[in-house]
Amino acid sequence: MKLRNMRALSSLAVIFFLSGCAIHQELIMTPQAKMAVDESQLNWFGADIKTLPVYDNPKALAEIAHELCTRSAPFGQKVYALRLAEQANTEDKNNKFIATTLSRVAFFVADSIDNDEDKVKKSAEIGVKAARSVGLTEENPEACFFFALNQGLIVQSKGLFALNKLPEIHNALKIAQKAESLDFGGPLRVLGMMYLKAPAWPSGIGDLDKALELFEQAVAKYPVHPQNFMFYAQALIEDDNKEKALQNLDIAYRLAVPEIWGLYYSKKWRAEIDALRKKLEK
Repeated sequence: MKLRNMRALSSLAVIFFLSGCAIHQELIMTPQAKMAVDESQLNWFGADIKTLPVYDNPKALAEIAHELCTRSAPFGQKVYALRLAEQANTEDKNNKFIATTLSRVAFFVADSIDNDEDKVKKSAEIGVKAARSVGLTEENPEACFFFALNQGLIVQSKGLFALNKLPEIHNALKIAQKAESLDFGGPLRVLGMMYLKAPAWPSGIGDLDKALELFEQAVAKYPVHPQNFMFYAQALIEDDNKEKALQNLDIAYRLAVPEIWGLYYSKKWRAEIDALRKKLEK
């Protein structure tokens, strides 16, 4: 009898293991899970923000915008956050938190737009203006970071590192190093990419050694963000270290999952990683 019971329990354990945890399977079918799918179809673009009870509270609107605007958020949600942040900034133009939030949200909207340079530029210009209103000074490293990102998108169609824009972007990114933890090492990797892609001396600030140093810091301190490894791999390719470049691309690919970064960035980054892998095969 005991042997029979033990066999039964053993069979149940095997079934449970092979099913990948029955509890998790049940969660997939819950009304909450279905609601999460339905929520992605919300009317973010047509929603009336004037009906919000905090519509006349600029700081509250900015706080909501900041929380709503993440990389993994649906595009409509980012646009909704931008509307909130713009309204907050309209009501209080002297608040640094509000202006910095507006610059941040404007960048994430602009960076999520494909095949429409005019719309990218329009959103990024909002971000540049907001960051400038805060002041591109040592006291405002976060505003400097988002200024550099937005300005980079604006000049991208002319060449990402157009010489006439380069000094101001470079200076802003150097200040942004005081807040290097932003976006999981964002200031480190963006300044590193500037050194990697900019023309070398005497016509520019390009410096492969400086780029490698910054990327090494980024992957060591912030081993969460796929772009830290992607950018490091690009520098390693330039340094003719193909084996290490492939190792970093593999890490980047495994990190770039939609569950963390959303479908848009997951697809975008993995496509870029695949392109770099093909480059190494040549």
